[in-house]
Amino acid sequence: MSLILYFSPLSPPSRAVRSFLLLSKAVFSGKVVDILKGENKSAEFQNINPNQSLPALVDGGLKLFESHAILKYIAVKKQLYQYYPKNLRNKAQIDCYLDWSQTGLGAIGKYVTQCFLFPKFMNKPVPDNKQELHQDVIDALKFFESTFLTGRYIFNQPSITLADVKATSDLSQLLISDLDFNQFPKIKEYLQEMFSIQAMKEAYAEYLQMINSSNPNDQVQYIINGIDKSQSWKFTLYFHPLSSPSRSARTVLLYSGIDYNEQIINLLSGENEQPWFSAINPNQTIPAIANDSIKLFESGAIMKYVARKFNLYNLYPTQLKAQAKVDEYLDFHHTEMSSLPNYVFSCYFGPQMMKLPMPADKDQQLQNVIGTLEFFWRVFMNNGKWTFINDSPHPTLADIKVGNDLAQLFITDFPFEKIPGFDLYIKRLFEVPEMKRSHAELFGFLQSQKIGKFAISISQAQPVRNQTRIILYFNFFSGPAKAAKTALLLGNIPFEEKTIDIQSGENTKKPYTDINPNQSIPALSFGNFHLFESHAIMKFICIQFNLTELYPNFPLRAKIDSYLDFHHLEIRKLSLLAMDFFVGPKFFKKEMPKNYDERVREVNELLHFMVNAFFGGGKYKYIMGSRTPTIADLAFTAEISTLFFVDFDFSQFPTMKTYIRDVFSIKQVRETYSKYFLAARFMAKSMNPFIESIAKGTEEGGSTCCQLI
Repeated sequence: MSLILYFSPLSPPSRAVRSFLLLSKAVFSGKVVDILKGENKSAEFQNINPNQSLPALVDGGLKLFESHAILKYIAVKKQLYQYYPKNLRNKAQIDCYLDWSQTGLGAIGKYVTQCFLFPKFMNKPVPDNKQELHQDVIDALKFFESTFLTGRYIFNQPSITLADVKATSDLSQLLISDLDFNQFPKIKEYLQEMFSIQAMKEAYAEYLQMINSSNPNDQVQYIINGIDKSQSWKFTLYFHPLSSPSRSARTVLLYSGIDYNEQIINLLSGENEQPWFSAINPNQTIPAIANDSIKLFESGAIMKYVARKFNLYNLYPTQLKAQAKVDEYLDFHHTEMSSLPNYVFSCYFGPQMMKLPMPADKDQQLQNVIGTLEFFWRVFMNNGKWTFINDSPHPTLADIKVGNDLAQLFITDFPFEKIPGFDLYIKRLFEVPEMKRSHAELFGFLQSQKIGKFAISISQAQPVRNQTRIILYFNFFSGPAKAAKTALLLGNIPFEEKTIDIQSGENTKKPYTDINPNQSIPALSFGNFHLFESHAIMKFICIQFNLTELYPNFPLRAKIDSYLDFHHLEIRKLSLLAMDFFVGPKFFKKEMPKNYDERVREVNELLHFMVNAFFGGGKYKYIMGSRTPTIADLAFTAEISTLFFVDFDFSQFPTMKTYIRDVFSIKQVRETYSKYFLAARFMAKSMNPFIESIAKGTEEGGSTCCQLI
């Protein structure tokens, strides 16, 4: 029998238990108890929890309340010792925080409730002693930071424990207050890391949505969305595509999905010895990364930093033993795998590209490489019994590092078949899209060389597309349909497009209603599988065809999801403006509302919020700082383009103007919107120069002789 959690999204202890259940991947069902309606005081609920508090847990015949008791019960029952250790000392430290927090952080709940929640939701006055309550919070946080937050996690534990789960629920109450988090930088960074974890985001979804909708300040934006406006965050990667360490660092940056710059450093011309580069990397090696806050060289250090910075836990686990195993290989790699690049350079690159003599010990060098890889295969891959290094269920930094070195051997005549199963491991590595993209230039170079059949199969391999026929049911007036079509085009996915005539009611009749009983546009058929709702369709496409550029890996995926959830509720205001003031009156004979100015003001406020919350105050090129457009951008583009029909004035949104022009310069996007733009140009009553330039594909105020549609 699965667990049943009775909770309220408004209850901090409820959020703690809910987040732990999601973190632990426990099977449970959740039942929301509306405390504002007094459901916690009903006879039915009192039978579960006579204390009338939340949360409560039912496990068969066991009924349990009090969040700390529930957290411990789940951890012990499920044997989740990483969260609640067996070690007596570590367990005692976790208990110490849990017991202290019940009273030690009581000042937080009192301050937030009396000074913010009661005034906002119950129209109660702010108490006269607000400053005194605020000082109590400051004192409690100083004690917490100095006593408990002594490392990355509470009591310097090696990974997240129950103490961190509870502390997040305690501290996050302050996100709706006026607390200056800059006074507590450790707490600020701590909470930001907690809210970058997908399970935490999911458990706190309703609470975070409430905060996002209240126009939070920059500090809170950073904590819940990872947006820091105080510094230039974008990295520049200094690298060369033929350098294995460079590709290793590049792969991790690509995996993160964040936007960054690349600058190639030409070693043959001595560019790495120039004073400007030495100021970035005094070691004069590649790769290196730099932004306003850090300069870093050595690929291993860069890979770990990026993985920690952007919470890439699959690549570099937080759990101590798993992390140590990754470090074990990376340390081994530094010295023991050096025979690979030495062999490639002295026996191939040197003679072919620099006219150096072929070494007399070429055969011995080859045997050294074979011996090294046989040891690697035996020790780190258990003679091929493991899928990835040290039996990880997915590639880690260790696999990325070795994969980049193995790619060097493709230019040689290395006999991969001498190690049974080794070729399958290499194929698995290069099925990872970020590995393929990171090696694009190297693979292009290899095509001009004489290489073996195995190297050709890897460097020329294209993603295998499922041959099942895809049908997209589409109408060019539908924004969600255009978003789904653009995703298919960007992913280079073959599909058949079937137009559904909404005006004739085709969407309300069979056979379309058999495919989509909701009668909405778009819908997608994949063999016998049918799907509607554009966000679900785009996620399905991306996961089915491994399109991680459009739907990145976690944690950026969680940020994309957070935008899409926000989109459902808020961004529809854009298309509703066009519907009420253009589509409805023109096509459905509806009366035009009288509140146009008020509605435009709402849209202006929404777009200002978008710039601040999802474009980093104008610093991000794409939503949530992604390096490339994602499905979040496709969804938003579909909505914001509806404003073209009402001649919306974008002049006060320079970030949006740049963004719109950039997105509509993408070939696949313009292909999707070609008919839509044509209709807009002929049907809209008027078009300001900016909108007209986008629709025509010209510069604003420029010539119309070279239109893109």
